[in-house]
Amino acid sequence: MAYDNKKKEDGAGLKKLKEEVKSGQLASIYIFHGEESYLKEYYRDAIEKQIAESGFAEFNITIFDGGEFSADQLTDAIESLPFGSERKLIVIRDLDLGTARAEIKDVFLKLLADIPEYICLILYYEALTYKPDKRQNLFKNLEKAATVVQFDRAKGSELVNWLARRFAAHKKKIGTRECDYILFLCGSLMTNLITEVDKIAAYAKGEVITRADIDAVASRVLDASVFDLTDQIMSNDYPKALATFRDLMEQKNEPIAVLSALIRQVQRVYAAALALQEGQGERYIADLYSFRSAYPAGQIIKAARKTTVEKAAKALDICCNADIELKSNIPNPERVLELVILRMAEVQA
Repeated sequence: MAYDNKKKEDGAGLKKLKEEVKSGQLASIYIFHGEESYLKEYYRDAIEKQIAESGFAEFNITIFDGGEFSADQLTDAIESLPFGSERKLIVIRDLDLGTARAEIKDVFLKLLADIPEYICLILYYEALTYKPDKRQNLFKNLEKAATVVQFDRAKGSELVNWLARRFAAHKKKIGTRECDYILFLCGSLMTNLITEVDKIAAYAKGEVITRADIDAVASRVLDASVFDLTDQIMSNDYPKALATFRDLMEQKNEPIAVLSALIRQVQRVYAAALALQEGQGERYIADLYSFRSAYPAGQIIKAARKTTVEKAAKALDICCNADIELKSNIPNPERVLELVILRMAEVQA
């Protein structure tokens, strides 16, 4: 069976998938990968639903977990005809084809040489990262035959509209600024945001979601908490900065992860201080860091106005030296971070 090259520029795979699911004309092979689990699950479920419409899902949908099936089981799933349906679906989760057994690779090579018209196969990557070795003929042939769909995090405007629709489903309204604030606090992965929307909507008493509603129940991602920490340091509020740091430790965040986030944030403040010096502003910072919402760029500019280029550079130097210390097996990493906060506060004084 001849096949087309279905992997084009970035985003083409997802666009093609949407069209195929909408029309019901599913491709023979899909590769689903990327960090946006919500959309990945949504389209997998949509395909399963189409295949199951005949009412014989148990005969026409087969799911394998990577490495936990034999070549014979895979061959049987491919060669057995669908029952009461035109198509059958095979989903294989987290299969590392690069290190798969030779007999599994052989089955795939045979499949790619002659794909049955009734087969729809999804290679689904969640716990594993999809890393094709294009030196191998197996991967070359697979990517020619497959619709490769990379599920990246959605862009800011898409997420704002999506959040508004999710709140509308709860009969709540929310403004763009509040959506941006949620994305800043909770991150941009839809899988996590669904839970946050449900919590905020359940908590809010009014029809319109307010910032107070969000602050009351939303769970902050590490970067948002570290942003508060950085802002407190730049404001020379050492007691509040130390309290924020201790909260992070009580939440069982790893000190090295906190320091990495702190370095990233101080780098941004330093860049913003330089940008202000050159007459640039929020738009420049938003473009520089490809933020998915407008909120963080404005906050970084505000933090940069509280310091100077020289002070921000010294703060960054303190963080980088602490990073070397932590990676040298220092016995008390929390103490190292407390000293970082104190030294940075002294610089800002």
